[in-house]
Amino acid sequence: MRLTIYSLLCSLILIFSTPASASLTLFDNNQPELTPAATQIHTAIDALPDQHLFTKNDVRKVNSLLSKTLSQQAQHRKLLAAALTAYHKSDDKEQAWKKLSSVYSSLLSISQDKERLLDLSSSAIQDKITGFGPFGVQQFKLELSITALNLRYMALYQLRSFQGLLQDMWISPVPVLMVALKVCGILFLLFWWQRNSARLIEHFRETQLENNPHPNLIFRAIWYISRAHRPIGWLIAITLSLRIVSQLPSLHHLIYLEIFTWWILGGSIAVRFILEFARRNSINNSDAEVVALRLSTIRQYVWGFIAAGVILQISARTLGQGTIYAWIWSVIFFGFILLTLVTLRRWRHIVFKRLEDAPHMPISIKWAVNHKDKFLLSIPATALGAAWLTLRRFQHTLVANLSKYIFFRHALAYLFRIEVAKQTETAREQLNMVRIKGAATYDYVIPGSDDSPIIEDYALYEIKQLSGYLLTDKPAVCVVSGERGVGTTTLLRRLLHKVKNATPIYINCPYDGYSELLQQLATELGLAAELGLAADSDEATILDFLRSSEETYLFAIDNAQRLVTPKVGGLNDLMKITDLMRRSRKSHRALFAIEKSCWRFVDRARGERLLFDLVTFMPRWSEQQIGDLLKTRISSEGEYAISFEGLVLPRQWDEDDITEEERAQRGFFRILWDYSDGNPTVAVRFFRFSLQRDKETNKVLVRLFKAPQSDDLEQMPKPMLAVLRSIVQLEVASPKELSECTQLSISEVIGTLRYFQSRGFIEWSDDKAKVSDHWFRHITNVLHRQHLLVK
Repeated sequence: MRLTIYSLLCSLILIFSTPASASLTLFDNNQPELTPAATQIHTAIDALPDQHLFTKNDVRKVNSLLSKTLSQQAQHRKLLAAALTAYHKSDDKEQAWKKLSSVYSSLLSISQDKERLLDLSSSAIQDKITGFGPFGVQQFKLELSITALNLRYMALYQLRSFQGLLQDMWISPVPVLMVALKVCGILFLLFWWQRNSARLIEHFRETQLENNPHPNLIFRAIWYISRAHRPIGWLIAITLSLRIVSQLPSLHHLIYLEIFTWWILGGSIAVRFILEFARRNSINNSDAEVVALRLSTIRQYVWGFIAAGVILQISARTLGQGTIYAWIWSVIFFGFILLTLVTLRRWRHIVFKRLEDAPHMPISIKWAVNHKDKFLLSIPATALGAAWLTLRRFQHTLVANLSKYIFFRHALAYLFRIEVAKQTETAREQLNMVRIKGAATYDYVIPGSDDSPIIEDYALYEIKQLSGYLLTDKPAVCVVSGERGVGTTTLLRRLLHKVKNATPIYINCPYDGYSELLQQLATELGLAAELGLAADSDEATILDFLRSSEETYLFAIDNAQRLVTPKVGGLNDLMKITDLMRRSRKSHRALFAIEKSCWRFVDRARGERLLFDLVTFMPRWSEQQIGDLLKTRISSEGEYAISFEGLVLPRQWDEDDITEEERAQRGFFRILWDYSDGNPTVAVRFFRFSLQRDKETNKVLVRLFKAPQSDDLEQMPKPMLAVLRSIVQLEVASPKELSECTQLSISEVIGTLRYFQSRGFIEWSDDKAKVSDHWFRHITNVLHRQHLLVK
């Protein structure tokens, strides 16, 4: 069956092929001589300048040559008819064929010259010759009669070609046998591929796609190609076969049949690719009718384009691009118009069904909806509605794809912030607003607790990495590092909750350092006896207990940056607790949470020396995650409801189906995400800072917060910035500690701290300085830009 299809396809290609571009000789090396009239016309056209250099005289010459060419085409048609008759009646076939070939070649040359002159002539003359008027009809009849004579000549040409091939085979059949063997080898490979392709493709899918959640572009391309493996196999087999067969001198012109092979089979491959792509992108569409109609429409148009391409290609090579070609083009054009009208009729009920649910329609679309049932206006109304829906879908897709990039989201947040700032200033002039301060803000934006909802999709990759070390039976000491307030403590508790093969112990590292940490560690382990005052004795007691214990422990030590001091020898406490965990010998595991600003010092101090089994970093929160978090902390109803009323943000292309309140909320959350740089604690704080009460309505409204700005920080000397950096790294720091870290004198440090305090940059807690929560983000941004800190 497959061999029959293959043979039938080759036969059809042979039937419809032409020698227009092939060699015009069969048995000799001499090209057929052109008639004097054909030679004269061809020479005159070659002498014409480029079209953009035409003068009026050249235009007149083109018109004169075109008139002469049309006249000679009619005369040569008669000569070809007479030569065909003479060939059948002649006894000397070789001489008669030579004359026939000369007339045919002359007529072919004149037809090609006619196409060149039509391209050089004006549009009015082109329409006259190729149009549907009286002169165009005459040209159509002339070309049709020439086509009939060409078919008679082609039949003789193919018959003489096969006769020549048979004569060559009688002399030496070896070349033909070699060609036959090569073609049989290609067919053998083709049939082997057809039998085994499904199994090979399924194996590739299981090994490279199913086991790989993010396959690269090459594997995806191979998968799409595999969806059309059968027509691709046939295309390669036929192409190779034609190239091999064309090596025979009598069949060398068959190489040009590749064009038609690629149109037909290539079109079939394209249909499969496009349908597979459309089917994959229609998975999320629950409307089966829409999916089926979309695939049917794509199939009709693609096959229509393929059929049109094949017809026009065959017409151009057999008839030339003359009147018949122009008429065929017009018929195909009107055929696509008819197909478009039928398609719009099929899609009409779906288009207007979707328009019913679309908010904020322009006036033109409203007109289309109002005229959807009118007989003459329903089609243009459907086209208008479909175009608007397509444009809207394109806009949504564009924004969704661009939103994957951080810079685009930051740009949108910047534009929103400018717009909200303008509205806030206007509202302050018109309304009597007062900001909610102090503990009252916690009633409207609930603080986090152990019972607060967890954003499950945050840091999933990091949790998976840590689980591979900490939830197994092997000993491990790992570090998770992140900016303050990013959710490191929550991640530690989530991991402790997941552990099944060890006893989880959570310790919040004290400010007093290693000795106090040992006391808490002993308490959590349940050691009854009080430890001695010597640090070595404390370590030894805990170490003996861990070595002799039959129970495995998983220690989660939070805020371990309190064991690090950014100075020479500042890693001693961290290395001691790390060594203690490693020397326990049992399968005890430990996870240290160290702030990223402090981890930079640890990383530089240790260099490439191994200290931890795994170091992973907490990612910044995405815009969606911060929005989900803020939604869990606020309420839109009840006594402590928060309203975004009056906060009008620019409409985005992907936000047509949400209310103004939801748009304002989403836009404001984007501003908070942009300012906080993905830090949820900063976002929640400034969200509380954005709450204002309307004294007239007693409503709590959201208005743009005033972010702290200070040019003094940007222009501050490096020693003062170094003090500020040390405070960030130490979390809380005394003047003595800051003096040791910065190598500044105590008086210089105290003077700098007073300067910071007067501007609100720092706060005091038990004679120790800490960065103000209000200025935290601005200070870390300045230090990051000055290359003094890594956020």
